[in-house]
Amino acid sequence: MHTKKNRWGQLFKASSTDLFPPFYLWLGLIGLTIFTLAPFVYLFLSSISREVELINGHIIPHSPTFQNYIGLLTGSNAVMFASALKNSVVVSVMVTVISIFVGVFAAYAFSRINFPFRKTGLFVVLAMQIMPSISIITPLYIMIRDGIKLDIPFTGIVLFQTPPLLDSVWALIFAYTSFSLPYVVWLLAGYFQSIPKELEEASYVDGCSRLRTMFRIILPLSMPGIAATAIFVFLNAWDEFLFANAFTQTYASKTLPIMIAEFVGKHSIDWGSMTAGGFLASLPPVVISLFLYKYIIGGVTAGGVKE
Repeated sequence: MHTKKNRWGQLFKASSTDLFPPFYLWLGLIGLTIFTLAPFVYLFLSSISREVELINGHIIPHSPTFQNYIGLLTGSNAVMFASALKNSVVVSVMVTVISIFVGVFAAYAFSRINFPFRKTGLFVVLAMQIMPSISIITPLYIMIRDGIKLDIPFTGIVLFQTPPLLDSVWALIFAYTSFSLPYVVWLLAGYFQSIPKELEEASYVDGCSRLRTMFRIILPLSMPGIAATAIFVFLNAWDEFLFANAFTQTYASKTLPIMIAEFVGKHSIDWGSMTAGGFLASLPPVVISLFLYKYIIGGVTAGGVKE
């Protein structure tokens, strides 16, 4: 009995290295878990409920059914859902690949190459990330509507111009990359700077060039950070709504967030399809987070921006 009392008392006693007693830490973790999982659980319960039960506000379905999923995957909305799913996958993967590929080289330059206004340039990149997305939606819309143009300033000479990209997945790829790339550059620059320069210097002594050193030394050591950054870029592109709603009007280019939102009509709401589609759309981010959580934790806890 005395031992049980001691164990119970230790739950309410904080050690010299703890900020709170273990009991309150566990209580907070349980509360955080409930707060985090409750919306996801409620979404699933709603997706297997009948429309009458959803309208009446029943949280737990009295007669569970998978008819909402069957109707979404085989009914009149099946083609639209498949097209939106494909567009979301294509856009998210392309944005992740482009952002990581370009961001790795830019971040390495900012972290390892000394050039004028290096620090200023890095903080300009950060300022681009801090800037609200809504503030650039109008110029982005004009660029995408007229086609992205590369020209020589003040000469009128056009080197390259794309056709109009409105209502295409390329419009979303370009828009998402514009705000994902600064995030990638800023984050990876911190990871690269956390790697000791002595490793690179030893590689130079062995006769490796700067580019070979980057691929053989820097990138392998930075893989947790690169993987975590890629995961966050993918999830942000997967869930993005504002730009997708502004730049896509046809089902050939709409992504899952837009398609799910359109189940809310002017005079009615397709509750079953909306909840089933929302649950299916939320599965890829959840699965990615569960299987790659060690990269997320390892990348977030890696070093920050250093000089």
